[in-house]
Amino acid sequence: MVWEKHVGQVGALAVALGIGSAAVAMPGAAWAQTEGSSSASASDSPSGSSRGDTKSAEKPSRSTKSRDAARTPSSTAADSDSSTDSSTDDPESDDNAAESQTETSTSDTEEPTDRRSSSGKRATADSGETEPAVPDADDSPSGASDAGDTATPPTGQGDSSTEARAPLAEPPATDAGDVAQEEPASPTPAPTTVMTSLFAPGADASASDGPEVPGASPLLLTLLASIWRPLGERIAETNTPATVSSAVQSAGDVQASATSSPIPGTAYQSPVIGSDGTLYQVTSGGSTTQVTILDSDGQVVTTSDPIRGVAAPYAHAAMRPDGTLIVVTTTNRRTNTIVSAVDSDGTVRRVATLIGVTDSPLTIGANGALYFRTRIVPFSPLADPIDFRVYRISENGFARSYSYDTDFELTPDGTAHLVSSRLGFSTLRTIDSNGWTRSTFLPFGSDPSAPLLDQDGTAYVTAGVTGFFGAQSTRVYTVDGASRTVRSIAGLPGDTVMTADGFGLETFTFDGDTDEGTGTTYISRITADSIATSGAIDGRIAGFQLGLDGTAYAPIVDPALDDAPVAVAVVDSDGNVTIVTLPGTLVVRDRSVRGGSSQSAEDLGYVNYAVNGTEYVAVLGPDATVVRTVELPEGATGGTVFFGPDGAAYEMVEYRDPSGKYLSRQILALSTDTYTSIVPGVAFPSAADVVFGPNGTGYLVVGTPAAYDIDVLGFNAAGDTVVPPSGVASPALFYPSPGDIEVLTFGADGTAYLVDRSSAGSGVYALTPAGAQKVADLEQSQLGVTNLPTFSADGTGYVANTVRNSDNAFVTTVTVFSPPA
Repeated sequence: MVWEKHVGQVGALAVALGIGSAAVAMPGAAWAQTEGSSSASASDSPSGSSRGDTKSAEKPSRSTKSRDAARTPSSTAADSDSSTDSSTDDPESDDNAAESQTETSTSDTEEPTDRRSSSGKRATADSGETEPAVPDADDSPSGASDAGDTATPPTGQGDSSTEARAPLAEPPATDAGDVAQEEPASPTPAPTTVMTSLFAPGADASASDGPEVPGASPLLLTLLASIWRPLGERIAETNTPATVSSAVQSAGDVQASATSSPIPGTAYQSPVIGSDGTLYQVTSGGSTTQVTILDSDGQVVTTSDPIRGVAAPYAHAAMRPDGTLIVVTTTNRRTNTIVSAVDSDGTVRRVATLIGVTDSPLTIGANGALYFRTRIVPFSPLADPIDFRVYRISENGFARSYSYDTDFELTPDGTAHLVSSRLGFSTLRTIDSNGWTRSTFLPFGSDPSAPLLDQDGTAYVTAGVTGFFGAQSTRVYTVDGASRTVRSIAGLPGDTVMTADGFGLETFTFDGDTDEGTGTTYISRITADSIATSGAIDGRIAGFQLGLDGTAYAPIVDPALDDAPVAVAVVDSDGNVTIVTLPGTLVVRDRSVRGGSSQSAEDLGYVNYAVNGTEYVAVLGPDATVVRTVELPEGATGGTVFFGPDGAAYEMVEYRDPSGKYLSRQILALSTDTYTSIVPGVAFPSAADVVFGPNGTGYLVVGTPAAYDIDVLGFNAAGDTVVPPSGVASPALFYPSPGDIEVLTFGADGTAYLVDRSSAGSGVYALTPAGAQKVADLEQSQLGVTNLPTFSADGTGYVANTVRNSDNAFVTTVTVFSPPA
């Protein structure tokens, strides 16, 4: 404890003196589990702590790793209790089933009404926790079949709203290739209680039963603070003659706002808001986490019992449809993930204890089922995290796990489509809203796609198959309600473009066993009922676009000819292919866009090309003609055209100086050929280039030169600048997943907000037509944590801000503010 205290003081001094980072070595704790066991126990050893960051499939940026370190405070007291993983299926048997086996039909065991675990242990009544449910038998189906599934799950069984224990259902009849499983019935949840303020807390909000304030928090937050300087250095110092002054209103324009009394601990997200307006603020301190219940005015109503563990990376607390808050924590040694449910009166119920630490967002379906990934963090700081499992926990706490390489999509009614792969074996599972599972094995080594959902809720999965004699084909699996079909297309799968009632698919063939980028391409339009494939396109393509009428526009690439004229294949709705030739060379630069669409709203296609250093956008019509050509300004570079949520086409334009250094950015609206204002700056690290709000307004995100600051410009489909560049220093960051950053959040009316965490202008800013308007002042603390706000249905905003108080402890306040007038 003394050692941790002194390290924290040294780290804080290092930040004050401008030192970029601090390092500390900590003892480690080892943990192991045999892969073949269906459950294992893991205890937190008092002898050390594990590595404080997690590695995603894509290696996180330095800012992500530092934030992970800050989000896991070191424990001041060793955890002594051990937790048993009751939900892990056998990893070997889950993914190694042979295709030649036959699938069987099973019915999951119903969860007992007395909430006993499979080991016979009853939940402790006064603790409010239950032993986590033991998962069903191995989720991997026991057989394989490429045939389409036709059996439908039985109805009227396992109603999740039935409180009484229902008898076990007979296993449904099913064809080979199907597995039908149902989760145990769940009791009817108690009605949500609307809370009112019980007392008016004083200024001193510290309570004897509050979470322990970690002695090591100063060190961990020092490491977080040290990331600002390295990230700032990543943005090149530039200047441009085309500047636009930022419009930021002064602090004197801030409307009156209310602030809660101090809450012990550190908050890594703003309050989660229930459907009745109740606020749930999660804070972590020491080795525990607590949930503080507040009313709509931000006043404390009650506080939950301490929850073991600290806030888990990326798995932010979220609300279930039944009104309970799901909180995911990880033990201080980072060996286990703990899932807890908190109701509106602060009662805590343990849902499950699982092996590993979360490294993905918490996804909640309409039926209350939870989905997230975990990894095992080795004790050695030199070892990489180990991919472990994907967990699904039903609304009544029944846990199942799948291989880490599992992609899933959820429909509005809670039905989940999962594609799991391991060691070349892949399985498509559909879990309906009642918990029934149907499984189909995919061809061995097919490398299937993630599930694709159209607006009608139909799911599609593509899987490439190479035959014994080199034949290349793609199988398209379609799940439409109870119907499940499989169809084949020539060639291996490539790019996809989603539409309202299906998707477009690129497939390609090549000679021999090695893909050298040459061969033949096909473009298919796929719906639940039909597949229309184009004629053969001689060559490979660099992606494609779909017009509103279904015409495809696909630029062809020839790796053998760098200076060849640009050839574009235009494929009409009948599959006929026409080649259009453009001068110059093809330009392809992908842009990071959040909230846009994949399909154009017009019967047009857009191709970028360059001639003698000048770039152009060719606008093509469905009759394979060049409708018009847009020349970009001198010194401008474009990229691949992208589409807004309404299908409007845009080009992001960047300007460089003669040495090639980027200077500034702007947006070109191709529907009117109108340019927005120019914003000096470059890409903001790890953030999307363009973010579209719920009302369709687009926001160009730009990092300002030589500082970790930000400028945001709002634009509409016509190219008008509807929000002038709004410069904000040191914006608050939200990490939804490893390597990804969000800097904007949106109110109920679509207004965009960001948070300034600098000492000069700390506060919440609304991006309005007049510029960035400050709507709430926030106390600034160098070692504190500032979050993006959340909003209620009436537009009221709530933001959690953690600071270090005069007692050297970290406390959180919730500030309430109104949208701009």
